[in-house]
Amino acid sequence: MANSSNSHRPRRAGFTLIELLVVVAIIAILAALLLPALGRAKLQAMESTCLSNQQQLAVSWIEYANDNKDYLIQMDPQNYDSGVVSWRYYDWNPALLTIPNGTSAQQTHLLQLQASYQEAGFWPYAPNVNVLHCPADLRQNSPVGLNIYTYATALPGYFAWGSYSGGGGLNGADSNPLFKLKDIRHSSGRLLFAEENDPRGENEGSWDQGWQPDEEDSGASWHGNNSTFSFTDGHVESHHWLDPIFIAYAKSMDPNKYSGTIVDPSSSNSRHDVPYIFTAYASALNP
Repeated sequence: MANSSNSHRPRRAGFTLIELLVVVAIIAILAALLLPALGRAKLQAMESTCLSNQQQLAVSWIEYANDNKDYLIQMDPQNYDSGVVSWRYYDWNPALLTIPNGTSAQQTHLLQLQASYQEAGFWPYAPNVNVLHCPADLRQNSPVGLNIYTYATALPGYFAWGSYSGGGGLNGADSNPLFKLKDIRHSSGRLLFAEENDPRGENEGSWDQGWQPDEEDSGASWHGNNSTFSFTDGHVESHHWLDPIFIAYAKSMDPNKYSGTIVDPSSSNSRHDVPYIFTAYASALNP
């Protein structure tokens, strides 16, 4: 005979549809609250890495000058056989670089960039090619060109790993450069390395602004609306951009933005950000 006590035991009811919907709604609310916070944490982590890279580059720049009778290293990348010591070279010595068979296009590009950096002046002070790279630089998602000095002329632009350019007025391409460390009179307020968003590919030269009413070389805005800078006294900062036209230009991934496909920032349409750059840009006219 069956056990009557078991036959009358009430079954445990499962979740009702309403209860499941409530649980799903709670999870959705928690996700909506947490995901922005996680996104901000990721941005902050990448910005911290970027600031660390800028710090290493600034220290390398100062150490090079200290080791070379106060002379500043060339900020405009020269050819490796030019006889001029650049912080990194524009190209590399092919005799010193072997690309293994089967190497991907992206890895080939990175090996070429490493060679152009390793054979130049900063390698003894910061021997890691990744010190050139901001992890938030979106150009790392672009297709790869033929080599590190091939430039895109149309969207979506070309792959780039080097995120920083040295100030053109610090022995670079500027027409009024400074040549010695002692000639910089306001070192805590003069920009050294800047994040540059050149969608055409690897940053070709130094970061030049001159004394034009418009921004000359593009800034970047990889960290929300922020960008990192190092200064000639060795300190680093994250700077927050304010002007919509400047921010749109800094974020633009159009390789033709320098020829007018997007409004060029100027002191009249970007009254906070362009004056900030011109005030901090180092040269013989603004030491």
